[in-house]
Parts: sequence; C-alpha cells; structure tokens
Amino acid sequence: MKSGLFTTIALLAPLALQLSADTIILQDGSKLEGRIVSQDGEHYVIEVQVTRSIKDERTIAKKDVVRIEQEKPDLKAFEAIAALVPVPDMLGADQYAARIRAVEQFLSEHRGSNKSKEARAILATLKQEANEILAGGVKIGGNIVSPADYRANALEIDARGQQMKIRDLIGSSQFLAALRAFTEFDRDFKGTQPHTEILPLITQAISQYMADVQQQLAGFDKRVADRDAGLTRMRFADRRNSEAAIAEQLADAEQRLKTEREARLGWVTIQPFYKPTMEESLNFGKQELNRLNNAISQPPADAGKAYRDAFQKIKSAADEKARTAAVSEARTAGVPDKYLATLQAAANR
Repeated sequence: MKSGLFTTIALLAPLALQLSADTIILQDGSKLEGRIVSQDGEHYVIEVQVTRSIKDERTIAKKDVVRIEQEKPDLKAFEAIAALVPVPDMLGADQYAARIRAVEQFLSEHRGSNKSKEARAILATLKQEANEILAGGVKIGGNIVSPADYRANALEIDARGQQMKIRDLIGSSQFLAALRAFTEFDRDFKGTQPHTEILPLITQAISQYMADVQQQLAGFDKRVADRDAGLTRMRFADRRNSEAAIAEQLADAEQRLKTEREARLGWVTIQPFYKPTMEESLNFGKQELNRLNNAISQPPADAGKAYRDAFQKIKSAADEKARTAAVSEARTAGVPDKYLATLQAAANR
C-alpha cells in the first residue's frame, strides 16, 4: 500500500489514529506519527496506524530525518488523566468514582512517573469533591454547593444545571440534541427562572434547525435523482444489491419514525432520503415556536423562588399546620411534583 495516497495520509499526523507512537520530524518540516519497527544504516521502517484496523509501513531515509521524539507511555496516559479536572457541573457520585478509578490505575501502572505528583493532586481533588457529592452536595458553576444549601434551593439549582447543558449543546451546534434536552427541561422545570431565561435562545435554535431541515428538504428531489442516476450506471448485480440496501434503509427509516412518534419524542431523527422525517420536523418546529413565543410574552411565576420560600417556611414553622400551608402554597405556585415531595418530606419531620 505504498501509494501516493498513503504518503499523504501518513504525513497528516493529526489524522492518524495512533494508540502509541513516536514522532519523526522530517527535513521538509512535516511530521510522521508511527513506530520504528526496523532500521539499517541508511533507512528507518516506520509502522503507521492508518485506521484502527489497518497498518502500513513506510521507509524513510535517515538523512531526511531531523529528529525522533520518542513517546513516553506515562506522558500519553497522563494526558487522559489531566482532562479529568476540572470536573464538569452536575456529575453524580458514580461518575466521580469512575474518574477516581482512572487516576488510581494510572498511579498503579506508571509508578515513578514524573507525572505522579500531579496525578496525586488530581486524585485528591476528585476525592474531596466526591465526598461532598456523596454527602448530598452538587457542583454548579464550577463550585460545590453544600448539601444544606442544595436542599434549600434544589429546584433552582437543578434547573440551572440543565440549562447550562442545553446552552453547551447549542454552543457546539448540536441542535437536535439541544432541542430534545429542552423538551425534558420544559417538562421538568417549567416556571423556573432558568427556564424563562433560556426561551429566547431555544427559539433561535429552533429557527436555525428548521432552516437546516428546510434546506435538506429543498434538496431531497435532487438527492434522489442523483442516487437513481448512479444506480442506472451500475452493473445489474450491483444495482440489485444497492436497490435492496436502499429498500432496507427506507424500511428502517419508516420504522424509526413510527417508534419516535409513538414515544412522543417530538423532534424526530432526520433521514435524508425519507421525506416524512423532514416534513414532521418542520411541522413540529412551527408548533413549538408558536408555543414558546407565547410563553416568552407571558412569563409564569418563579417556581424556583416558590420552592425556596416554602422550604424556609417549613424549616422555621412551629407547627404542622404552618408547614402544610407552605407545601400548599408551593403547589399553587407550580412547583413540580418531584420537588413538592421533597418539601412534603421536610414538612413531615
């Protein structure tokens, strides 16, 4: 496979999928990521991982090599460890435990590494935060909120955490994932301040996503025509196989749409060669824009504040009647059932 195409691929180091490799710096300034498998007086033979399952070899003249930067296994492994902190917001105890295990494994497998001190510092940070999470705290905005503070403001804090995740998805142009996440957010945290705050951004995301879908729909006929034209140029046997594959893909798309409709997913998965998915998304998007624009013009009461006020009243109430009244006020203000249950548990103390 020593072709010009391979040479191009091999020299593009960022595109090579290396599990463990040295970096060979060449006279022309290019870099080759690979592993030296043999050498003689004048040449190196470099093994390069082109894909996860395909390797190839390239012979390099030693006179063309400026230097070889040998990869140290511990440094490569530490890169993954260093990425574990700072810990993102709203992670649970299980996710902390997985990060702690990864650092402990590094320290076990790379004893004496120059990165051991940094790894131990990372481990200490993870364990400290994990203990606070296990005690009932939560991380948001890069800070750990104590268990007591979290219980007193759980609805607002949870809503804020989910809002941040949706913002991150939109920021990385993952519009479908963001819109699906908002569907759950809308169900669980409607009436909170974070919900009200994100509505303008969500309507923008819907408009952008619908524009993308509309563009795909506008190109549908051409895609189908190009596909059919390609089929006519195939040999008979190849065309039959391709037509069978296309029929199977369309059947899968139809079934997936049916399943997503039954699950009331709302935002269905777009299939470029199945027009109903695009039409359904555009219709649903129009409905959502109308609904959310109305919500923007008529913001509800702040359910997060209602929860916080009720929690404080319950904590300071001297009798059961006052505590029951506080729960009732929260229910009237639109506090979701999950958080009403928390208030009721506190009232029943």
